[in-house]
This record gives sequence, structure tokens and C-alpha cells, in this order.
Amino acid sequence: MTSVVDALDRIPSGGRIIAGAYCGGPTSLLRVLAERSSGRGWRLRTGLLLDDGGAYEAASSGDLQIATWHITGPGRELVERGLIDYLPVRASQLEKCIETWDLDAALIRVTPPDSHGWCSLGPSAGYALTAIKAAKLCIAEVDEALPRTFGRSGVHVSALDVLVPSTTATPTYRSSQPDAVGRAIARRVLTLLPDRPVLQVGIGGVTEAIVTALADEGVDRLRFVGMGTDAMVGLSERGLLDEGQPAIQSPDLFGTERLLRFAHENPVVGVFPSSVAHSPRWLATHQRLVSVNSAVEVDLAGQVNSEVVAAHQIAGIGGSIDFVEAATHSAGGRRIIALPSTTRDGRRSRIVPRLDAHATVTIPRGMVDFVVTEHGIAQLEGKTLRHRAEALINVAAPQHRMALGEALRQPVAI
Repeated sequence: MTSVVDALDRIPSGGRIIAGAYCGGPTSLLRVLAERSSGRGWRLRTGLLLDDGGAYEAASSGDLQIATWHITGPGRELVERGLIDYLPVRASQLEKCIETWDLDAALIRVTPPDSHGWCSLGPSAGYALTAIKAAKLCIAEVDEALPRTFGRSGVHVSALDVLVPSTTATPTYRSSQPDAVGRAIARRVLTLLPDRPVLQVGIGGVTEAIVTALADEGVDRLRFVGMGTDAMVGLSERGLLDEGQPAIQSPDLFGTERLLRFAHENPVVGVFPSSVAHSPRWLATHQRLVSVNSAVEVDLAGQVNSEVVAAHQIAGIGGSIDFVEAATHSAGGRRIIALPSTTRDGRRSRIVPRLDAHATVTIPRGMVDFVVTEHGIAQLEGKTLRHRAEALINVAAPQHRMALGEALRQPVAI
């Protein structure tokens, strides 16, 4: 193996670099990249970094240029200050974009090669295979603790130009615990599920509450696409996952060591590239596909904003629109937006008259089927704008319904 310093010194000044993300983030490489970035003019593109290794600090000082399609807490201020650029791209289109970026280097995290020379990308196949092919140089951080996963997560060592030893722990993520509101929303969502659903759930307390509720209610023969999470391990332990093909088909596993241990050489879990796992065409071949995503706010027309709060970009597009599109074309599919009716302090409704000028329409109104809050279920498909608005007001927090009703009576409300 080569030292991390020697490997990164092969990247030219001004080089365009892409790095893996989620639980497959190459943290050892990112740390040295950040330390040695001064005067190099390096330009890094990456997804959601659970451990940025000092890359954000290097961006803050102007030593490293970063562009990302996923914004996390530490990076939000830097995006706001113009020190990190945001790339608005759907997950299903990301690999096509990568192919056009003229990349000098790809930084990834892999398992050691097996006896046949095959490494595994472990918990995160996402865009890694495309990055390896697109970049002139691929530097792979070899992590002895990374799980070896099934699916299409394999890469032969011959495709990797430089191997370096990992000196950092595998990145992990601990989700927030569901609160009473999240649990109430989850109970309502469960009433909308068909028998033997194929579920996609996003990130966050509400969606975690839904998976937990499935276990509590003993809902069985379950399959999942999209993000793989810790709560799904409990479903498997209770025998609630479907048998046969992988019950969890995911581009990225997003959780703690428990999830990573569970995924290791486990045929229940398949990790696939985004070109498959986020493809609306492939996803739509699953019957009874139910997409469940949260949101920042929903307006009275049913437009969904999942990215912007008070003119501040707080998240990326991700795969939500891909899953919604797929569920639209899936036989027996459903599209659910699940969110608390208010902000945490209860002072601001998350059902709003109209998205303001700074908000972003992440999911158009014509693609929304159900909106679920702790107060009820609003079924929108097939309804006029007025009837949609009335249904949404009925699931808003009681203290905000009068104001929403007044807004509805204004001719420009929706």
C-alpha cells in the first residue's frame, strides 16, 4: 500500500476531485486532503459527509473549493456564506453528471480485496462505481472494518490505481429518536399501506418512527428500497422482512455499527448504484411501492418544499422526487408526505398558504397523493385546488386553521 500523503500528491494542482459519502466516506483521505490543500487549488465534489475530516474548515479558510449536492449541519453556514457551492441534482441523474465533470481523482472507501481480487464498496455504492470509471486516478482507502455487501457493490482491485490504509473509523450515523408527534404520524401512515408493501422512507425522526411502528404492529412481508437504516435491523430480527430476493435494496446504508454489522455478507441486504436504486423505471417495476418522505412545508396547493427554511438552503433534492415518480407508476403505489403540522415551538404552521419566493418546489403539487400530519390524512390526488386546500387545512394544527382559511379566501392564496 501507499501512504495517504504520497497518494494525494499525485493529484495535480487545480485538480477536480470527487469523494465518496455517507458511511462510505473516505475520512482518512479527506483529512490529509484538507491538511495539504493550501495553495493547491483543489476542487472537491461530494455528497453527504458524516465526517468531513476537516474539509469544511479548509473550505472556510479558502484553501479548498467544495461543491455538494447534499447539505449537512456543519456545511449549511458555509453554503450561506458562499464558501461551499450547492449542486441541485436528482439522485437518479447524479451519475450522468459525474460522467461530464472531467475528474482528476476519485477518493473512495473499500474493503480489502478477497482471494479473487474483489473489494466491496460496503454500505455505499451510490455513485462510487461511476466515479471510479470517470476519474483519471482512483485512490481507495482500505478499511478492514467495512462490511462486505451483496448487490452490485463490488469493484475489482485492478480498477483501483492506488490503495492506502484507513486510519479512521468507518463513518456512522445515529438517527434522532421518534417523539410523540412522530409516533402519531407513523400510526396514521400505517393505515395507508397496502399488504406486502415495498417501502421507501427518507431520513429523520418521522420516517424512523414509521419503521419502528411497523415492528411494533408486527407488519410482515416487508421490503425496502432507498436508504437502509438501523430500524430495519429490528424488523429482520422479528422475522418481518420478506423472504427471497434482498428485502433491503439500497444505494446507501445510513446508520450505526449495528446496521453495518447486520449488512456484512447478509443476503437480506443488497447495495446497488444510484443508476439502479434511484432509477424511477427500475423502482416502478416493484408493485405496491410506497414512498414516504418528510418536508419542511407544504402549501395549500400541495407543493412540497424539502430544501429551504427562511431562505436558507438546509438540504438537497436527494432521491425524493425519484421515489415519488416511481410510486406514481408502480401498480398499487402510493406517495406520502409525512410531517409535523408545526415547527417545534408550535408557533409556525408547516402547512402554509403558499410557498414564498425563497422556497423551492422539491415535489410538484400534481405528484402528491397523501399529506399526513399528527392531526390527520389529507388525500389530494384527483381533487381541485380548493378541495386540496380544504383537506390540508383540516390536517393543520388547530391554532393555525383560521389563518389558513382566511388565506384561502384571498384570490391569490393558491
